[in-house]
Amino acid sequence: MDVKSLFASGYRRVFAKPHRPDPAPLIVVMIPLVGKARAQDWQRVCDILEGTLASLRAQSYQNFEVILCSQDRPGNFPDQDGYHFLPAPPHTGAANISDQRVKARLMAEYAARRFDRFSYVMHLDADDLLHPDLFRYVAEDNNGRGYLIEQGYMVDAPSGRIAPMGRAIGGEHDLWEHCGSCAFFAVDWGKQAFPVFYMRMLGKGHMNYAKRSERLGYPLAPVPFPAVLYMVNHGDNMQLRKGHDKLLYLTHLEITDPERIAAIRKDFALSEETTGSA
Repeated sequence: MDVKSLFASGYRRVFAKPHRPDPAPLIVVMIPLVGKARAQDWQRVCDILEGTLASLRAQSYQNFEVILCSQDRPGNFPDQDGYHFLPAPPHTGAANISDQRVKARLMAEYAARRFDRFSYVMHLDADDLLHPDLFRYVAEDNNGRGYLIEQGYMVDAPSGRIAPMGRAIGGEHDLWEHCGSCAFFAVDWGKQAFPVFYMRMLGKGHMNYAKRSERLGYPLAPVPFPAVLYMVNHGDNMQLRKGHDKLLYLTHLEITDPERIAAIRKDFALSEETTGSA
């Protein structure tokens, strides 16, 4: 057993207690964003972020707060209550190495200082789009443990081409296997023992969210509908820098039925400008 597994097992046995969720829980959204020095096109990064922010504004449940961590503050990030910008230190690693784990730690530490109540924490990539009723589902189901998003769609940003992610809707893989915007973690910042340590044990690797949450004593429940659009091929993301060609998946499973495409666009309140033309 590795060191993290030992720490997680110890946390579960000593500190993991059932949460008593608030009837209207706070949702804390943590967004790590690439800085200007690492971006190919900073204005493009900000434009892409705007779509993600719009999908937050469109949520039918509005009891949420957003923490964005980057080396640079985007000009379009709101300067208002409920939106928090957290400066990150310079990124000195190799070009293909992300500093998202550093930013996730900083955001967890900030949240522990800022909040003292029960919440669901979501790591949201700065290019993905959320179903308008996602937060409302989490808040109303309110299981006190957390949620895993299995269903959604991969979308080619320039063209709007769509493929299912989630075996329940015809995908070859579940959404969480590819997309980092895939989980909510129950955290009681005021009562939970060592919440920052808990968040660090969860880490930033979406492939491990489910097993790590269970090991820590808070197994995640599936969200029962397609809840996220995983945006690819927009020109300035980690997929491009790592050289992963997600479009092979999209080409293989592309949805071509116009009625199904129209229904997906309606469900996510998409305009033609949001993701190109389908």
